[in-house]
Amino acid sequence: EFAGDALSQDRIPVAAQYYYDVSQRHSAPVLAWEAVIRPHHSSDWWQCWIDAETGALLNQVNWTQEASYHVYPEPLESPLDGNTQLIDDAADTLASPFGWHDTDGNPGAEFTDTRGNNVMAQEDTDDSNDGGRRPDGGVDLIFDFPLDLSAQDPTQYENFAITNLFYWNNYIHDVLYHVGFDEASGNFQENNYGNGGVGGDAVRADTHDGSGLNNANFSSPPDGTPGRMQMFIFTPPAVVEVTAPANIAGNYRAVPANFGPDITQAGFQGTLALVDDGSAMPTEACDPLVGFPAGRVAVIDRTDFRCEFSEQALNAQSAGASGVIVINNRPGNRAFSMDPGSVGDQITIPSAMIGNDDGLTIRAEINQGVDINLRLDTHTTIRRDSDIDNGVIAHEYGHGLSIRLTGGASTSSCLFFSQQAGEGWSDFLALALTAEPNDTAETPRGIGRYLRYRDNDPLGGFRAAPYSRDLNINSFTYGDIADAGRSGSPLTIPHGVGTVWATALWDMYWNLVDRYGFEADLINGNGGNKLALQLVVDGLKMQPCLPSFLDARDAILLADEVNNGGANQCEIWQAFARRGMGISADDGGGVGTLAVTEAFDQPSACSGLIYQDGFEG
Repeated sequence: EFAGDALSQDRIPVAAQYYYDVSQRHSAPVLAWEAVIRPHHSSDWWQCWIDAETGALLNQVNWTQEASYHVYPEPLESPLDGNTQLIDDAADTLASPFGWHDTDGNPGAEFTDTRGNNVMAQEDTDDSNDGGRRPDGGVDLIFDFPLDLSAQDPTQYENFAITNLFYWNNYIHDVLYHVGFDEASGNFQENNYGNGGVGGDAVRADTHDGSGLNNANFSSPPDGTPGRMQMFIFTPPAVVEVTAPANIAGNYRAVPANFGPDITQAGFQGTLALVDDGSAMPTEACDPLVGFPAGRVAVIDRTDFRCEFSEQALNAQSAGASGVIVINNRPGNRAFSMDPGSVGDQITIPSAMIGNDDGLTIRAEINQGVDINLRLDTHTTIRRDSDIDNGVIAHEYGHGLSIRLTGGASTSSCLFFSQQAGEGWSDFLALALTAEPNDTAETPRGIGRYLRYRDNDPLGGFRAAPYSRDLNINSFTYGDIADAGRSGSPLTIPHGVGTVWATALWDMYWNLVDRYGFEADLINGNGGNKLALQLVVDGLKMQPCLPSFLDARDAILLADEVNNGGANQCEIWQAFARRGMGISADDGGGVGTLAVTEAFDQPSACSGLIYQDGFEG
């Protein structure tokens, strides 16, 4: 053995061998030294043969296989933000020392398809969860598959979709490794390479999951059991086309349910009828319907926790309804995808939601006989794929991060109840990993803009407001969660509640970027953006099981004290106090309640802090 020193990351094993060049039939064996060298700051790992007499390099073999991936690379959030690229040699040498296709911890890839130590990505169109088809990159690991979003349905670019999902799961793994989500902390790896934690739990990432539409999710069991990411196809916008009476005729935007027939295959026509379930809230259809005219399309009001959407639809179906229109009776005109809940698999009639403003217009004429068609918007009939919305992929991975770290990797039951911020941490991770160098604190950022078909709307996405430090764009504060889920509130549970938490984190992110700058390289950089990510990850580790918003705030403050001697206390306090989580705020007794009291006070030492863009705390 020779010392590696400046030449190799390891000590260099050397052995005397006879080297025979099989490509030269009549050559004689040559006495040679065999050496294995792993250069610094490189993913290469060389096996070399050196002529023992002349010192000439006879041959070399690279144990590291450089894979290539045709994807939407970081920091692109989705196809709305840039073009695909062919990315080479993307694995980080610390987080993934044997590359992205290894599982045994020895040089050389075990798989030439989209499997490896951090994630196993495949299609799951039959909802079997048993590992479907995977694209193969061959011995050279070249995953260069075509994509044409202008003409292709997601099923026609499945290889590209799986590759993009594989790439982003690996990229997120490697970035988070550098801020502490490693083996000992319970990350997702098949082989932990002797670094602690429990292995055998690489993410199972399913493309085009057959269990639903218009959604994505992540299941995170305790360390040692694989996490599962399920990514769905999103259908184009739907419309309720009113054909009569003439005074309200026209198209009203609708969002199909995540249960029942896919309206891309089965729209419906009919005459509307308002439901009556005989209860104190008769139009919510949480009980069996009374006197409903069979064959009509049931019009139902959204309920406040009395029953699930699918239960409402099942009661209508049992009464003979041909379809269901749910009115989102909250201020504004927002509609969203309804989850299948416990009985969604029993629904055989189409269902969709419309916004409150449109619902009021239609209901005003319902006694006159309202005839409708529920169909796809003819503006576009091409479905979109969550596997190429990198912000949504990062959001889902964020659930694995927050669940594994909160309360320790051996438990997955520490993020429940109404004031838990799981959706907020996931939104923050999506925002942080897709931030662009030209973004500012005021730049509005949505979640899932591509999947909402709002290409020309900078404020689009699935949240009640886009993320921005500008209060004119996002004015949410802690006190807003007190009414979440109730009539009149724009915030739902849990996503709307999480939006408020992520809003405060995003303010903190920009406070730190203002102070320390932005560096696009989240693995090797040291900008304020990486510092914010580090504090959030360490805060997750330090907070208790079942943390309220204020518990999570205090954990981030503690992380800064431990990591940085409290150098950033004011940047953190400014962000949280500005969003109602100041010193005197009250969480109402814990994570199980939304009866919070907001306050905007902060330590006196932090008052009057002014940031580079003119924002004054």
